Amino acid sequence: MELVWLTVVGLLLAGWYALDGFALGAGMFLVVLCGDVRSRRQVVAAVGPFFLANEVWLIAFAGVLAVTFPDAEAGLFTALYPVIVLMVAGWIVRDLGMWFRARRPEPGWRQGWETAQAGGSVLFAVGAGLFVGGAVQSVLSPYAVLSALTTVAVFGLHGAAFLALRTTGELRERARRTGRRLAPAVLALLVVLAAAAPLASATGLAPLALVPAFAAPLAVAAAWWALRRGHDGVAFAGTAVASACLPLAAGALMAGRLLDGAAGESTIDRFTTMALPILPFLLAAQAVLWWVHRHRLSDRSVTFF
Repeated sequence: MELVWLTVVGLLLAGWYALDGFALGAGMFLVVLCGDVRSRRQVVAAVGPFFLANEVWLIAFAGVLAVTFPDAEAGLFTALYPVIVLMVAGWIVRDLGMWFRARRPEPGWRQGWETAQAGGSVLFAVGAGLFVGGAVQSVLSPYAVLSALTTVAVFGLHGAAFLALRTTGELRERARRTGRRLAPAVLALLVVLAAAAPLASATGLAPLALVPAFAAPLAVAAAWWALRRGHDGVAFAGTAVASACLPLAAGALMAGRLLDGAAGESTIDRFTTMALPILPFLLAAQAVLWWVHRHRLSDRSVTFF
């Protein structure tokens, strides 16, 4: 069962990358909109229905990791404590920006909190990249810094693809243009990150890590092509795959260390009986959420924040 739960832990973190990654990337997009009040409001409206549900995946990852691999979790979270603080700070600031922006009508108030949301999104993405990179090597190692830069870039592209999929008019075209310009840099960063993995890992490049390492740049290449052709759904699927591949590759590189820190068999068996049946409900809830909000935003769309 250790391998089953290791897979579940990896998929939970990959799910958070693929889902909250677009919300963080869309939040970063607020920076380039500057004084365009209508477009900034559309960005917040596009992210609003999803970001709280997306955060559940990160919470579930931390909880499952703590129960099934307690020794590995203790060592990992202790070594990466400054990075976790950075992630939590970005998380709080991003969420405060979402919640507080509409609490007062003054334009300066709204723009201030939208800017805070953009800054918090960048900070959260940097922390996420440092977390997976630092787990493979060490905090602030060259590989961890490269992982952070790559994560910010991938999330930015993912957010642009999401806005191209969810919005209309000028914002949709701006998102497409931004995605087309960003895609080559993201592709290059992913290739460099994959090439650096054998040097970063103490055990070399695990064969299983080759799958996400090669899949990520291929997915970004497909997204780049789709953005140029106006196929927004294909572009979003490609950036989602690329985002999910980042933690999966890191997890494959450190799988041996995680398995060495697994809980006892009786603990895992009891947790399996209790928790494994819940996972399909998590997936079903996410599917229902996307089905309800499957249409593009319009002037008649209900906004949440």
